[in-house]
Amino acid sequence: MKTSPWLTFAACVMVHATAFGADATDPSIVLIKNLASNHPGTRARAAQDLAELGPAATPAVEALTTALKDTNAQVQVECLNALGSIGPAARTSVPAIVEILKGDNVRVYERAIEALGEIGPDSAEAAPVLMKFVKGDDIGRATTAGMALVRILGSEGDELRDVVPILIKALKTKSTSTRRETVRTLGLAGPQALPALMAVIKNHPAEPDVAANAEVALEWMGIKAEPAIPVLVEAMQSANEKVVIHAIGALGAVGPAAKSAVPSLKKLLGSKIAAIRAHAARAVGDIGPDADDDIVDLAKALKDPDDHVRRLAAEALGKIGPVAKAAVPALVAALTDTSGAVTMQAAQALAYIGPDAVPALIPLIKNEDKLEHLAVLVLGEIGSAAKPAVGALINALTNKDPELVREVILTLSRIGPDAKSAVPALLSILDDEKNKSRAAAAYALAAMGAKEAIPSLAKALETHGDSQLQRIAPAALVLLEPENEEHVKKAIPQLIQSLDDKSPVVRHEVVIALRQIGPRAAAAVPKLAAGLLEPNATFQVDCLWALAAIGPDAADAVLEIIKVMSSSVPSVRYTACYAVGNIGTAASAAVPALEKNLQDRDEFLQFTSAWALARISPNGDGAAEPCIKPLLWALKNSDPRVRSEAAQSLALFGPAAKSALTPLRESLRDEDKSVRKAVEVALRKIGDEGTR
Repeated sequence: MKTSPWLTFAACVMVHATAFGADATDPSIVLIKNLASNHPGTRARAAQDLAELGPAATPAVEALTTALKDTNAQVQVECLNALGSIGPAARTSVPAIVEILKGDNVRVYERAIEALGEIGPDSAEAAPVLMKFVKGDDIGRATTAGMALVRILGSEGDELRDVVPILIKALKTKSTSTRRETVRTLGLAGPQALPALMAVIKNHPAEPDVAANAEVALEWMGIKAEPAIPVLVEAMQSANEKVVIHAIGALGAVGPAAKSAVPSLKKLLGSKIAAIRAHAARAVGDIGPDADDDIVDLAKALKDPDDHVRRLAAEALGKIGPVAKAAVPALVAALTDTSGAVTMQAAQALAYIGPDAVPALIPLIKNEDKLEHLAVLVLGEIGSAAKPAVGALINALTNKDPELVREVILTLSRIGPDAKSAVPALLSILDDEKNKSRAAAAYALAAMGAKEAIPSLAKALETHGDSQLQRIAPAALVLLEPENEEHVKKAIPQLIQSLDDKSPVVRHEVVIALRQIGPRAAAAVPKLAAGLLEPNATFQVDCLWALAAIGPDAADAVLEIIKVMSSSVPSVRYTACYAVGNIGTAASAAVPALEKNLQDRDEFLQFTSAWALARISPNGDGAAEPCIKPLLWALKNSDPRVRSEAAQSLALFGPAAKSALTPLRESLRDEDKSVRKAVEVALRKIGDEGTR
C-alpha cells in the first residue's frame, strides 16, 4: 500500500537559543496587569483566562506565582489552574506551590497538588511533601497526591511502593472521574503497579468491577503489561462480561508479545455475546498473528450476524496486512455487505493487504453491481503496487460515467510513474477542450512526472474557459519543472488563490506545489496558516509540510502551528513539531508546548518534540536534559532516517548531551552508514575524547 511517512527530516541547521519574550500582541499582557487589580473578581477572571491559553501563557508564570499569595482563595485556585495548564514551563512556580502545601489553607491543597503533577518531573522537589499527603488520613487527598507523584516521578521512583496501594483502593471509589484518572495513573506507573493490579484481577469473581478497572490500567500500560498475560488469559474465562472484555482489551494493548493468548481469543470469536466476539476480533488484529488458521477465523467472522463484529473482523485483517492475503476472497465478498461501515472497512483492509489484493480487484472495475468505484478507490490506496491494474484502468477512461473516469484518473496519479503507459490517453483528455476531466488529467500527469505534458499545461495558463484546469495547471507545471523560475513566478499568485478552492484534490495539489517551491513561496504563509484552522486533518498536515519547507520565513504562522499541536490526530501533532523545528529560532514561542509534549505517553511525539527543541533552542538553560531520553529512544527506531536524525539532534545539544555518550558509542555499530556517520559527528560535538 502506498503510504507517506509521518516524518521525513531535512538536513539539520545549527541554531542558537533566543529568550522567550512577550510582545505587544501577546494576549497575556493585559491579563498579567489584571492579576494586580484591586478587585478579586477581576484577578480571578484574569487567572482563569490565562489557564485557557495553556502553554501560550508562559510569560505570565512570574505574575501567577506572585498571585499565589493572594488573600482570596478563589484567586489562588485559579492561579494554580493556570500554572497547571501551562505545564512544564511553569517549573519556577514549584517552590511557591510547595509553600502552599506547607501552609494551613486546606481549601487549595487539592488544586496545588494537581498543579504539581501537571508541571511534571520538574516538580521533583515536592515529592517529600506529597508523600506526607499519601500517608495521611484524607483518602481523597492521598489519592490526588499519589497521582501527582506518578506524573512527577514516572515509573522509576521508589516512592511508588507506597503510592500504588492508595491508587488500588481508589479503583473502588464511586466517582467516575476519579476512577478514570486512577486507572490512567496506574497505567503510567508501569511495572511497579503490576503485582497489585494482577492480584486485583485474580480476585475478579469477588470484585468484578474493580478487576475490570485494573484491566483498563493494564491497557494503558501496553507492552509493559506483558507479565500479566497469564492472569489476563485466565480472566477471559470469567462469567462477568465486563471482566472478559477488558481482559481482551489489555491483551490487545500488549500487542505482538501477547501471541500466546491468541488461541484463547480465537475461542471467544465463537462467544454467544456479540460484544465479546467484537473485542476478540479487534485484539487478534492488534496482536497480529501470522498463522493461517487465525486468518481463517477472522475471515469467517466477516459473516457474523452482528455488523459490529463483521466490521472489527475486517479491521483486524487490515491491521494484520499482507499476511492476511488468504482472506482476500472473503473481504471482496464483504464489499457487498449490507452495512456501509463493514464495506468500507473491508475495502480498507484490501488496501492494507496491498499487492496480493490487486488481482481480485481488477475484475471489479467492470462490475455490473457498481463495485467498480470502490475497486478503483482501493487500487488508488494501494498505489504503485497496483501497477498490474493499469491496463484495466486505461480501458475504464472511456466509461460514460464522468465521476468514475475522474476516480480512475486519480488512481492512476496515485500509482504514479508506474502508470506512465496511461500518459497518451491522459494527454488526449488534457488537450480536449470539451472534456470535463482535463484538470484531473493535469494532476495525474504531474504525479507521473510526465514532462511531455509541459507544453499543454503552459498553454492552459494562457487560455481561459476551464477554471479548475486554470487552478491545477500552475501546480502541475511547478511539480514538473520546479527549477523554472518563470513558471514559479507565474504560478505563486494562482496557487495562493487556489488554496480557497472547494476541491480537496485541488488544494492538496496546490500545497504540494508550494512545498516544492519552498522559501520562494513565503507569500503563501498567511493562507497556509489559515488552513491550519480548518477541521480537515489531512489538509492541516499538507499545510504544515508546506510551512516547514518555507522555513524561517514562515515565522508568522507559529502561533497557529502551536494551536494544532494539541490535535487529537497524531500525524498533525508530529508534523507541527517538524514545522516549528524547521522554522528554527523564530519559533521560540512553541518551546513551552514542545516541553509539555515531552511528558506525553506518545513516544514518537516526545521524539519529534525533542527534535524540534534541538533546532529552536539547543543552548537554552537545561534544554538538553529532558530531550535526551526521547532522542535515545529514537536512536533504536527501526527507521534509519529517524535514528540518523536522533543522532544529529544530540549533536546540536553539544556538551550538554554528555549523558548520551555511551548509547551513542554503541550506535557506532549501526548497520546503516548514514546513521554511523551522524553518530560520529554527534560524539565529536558532544566532546567524546575517543573520536577526536
